[in-house]
Amino acid sequence: MKIVLNSWFQLPWVGKEVYVDLMKAKVKRDTRLGFCFTSETNVPRALSVLSTALDEQVELARSCFICDKPLDESLSESDTICKECASGEDSYDIYVMKFAKLMETA
Repeated sequence: MKIVLNSWFQLPWVGKEVYVDLMKAKVKRDTRLGFCFTSETNVPRALSVLSTALDEQVELARSCFICDKPLDESLSESDTICKECASGEDSYDIYVMKFAKLMETA
């Protein structure tokens, strides 16, 4: 299973102990949307908890810097935006604005 940072995902019933461990790892929870890893999430801890609970390897997937969708596995490690966003006419401007906004909050 792959999880994208800042994207909602669903889980099967995992039990109270696993739920508490996920909350301790600061995984965000919404009753309608499911679970979400954010910048506040202790990602290594959360991935470990989920891998053990689901009995499968859970990994963090890379996401597009502009749209937050998972990046295609065929892209190189240095690619930070998806092909769809890269082909957009205003992709450079959006990238710069998003980066500038991140710098303001840092």
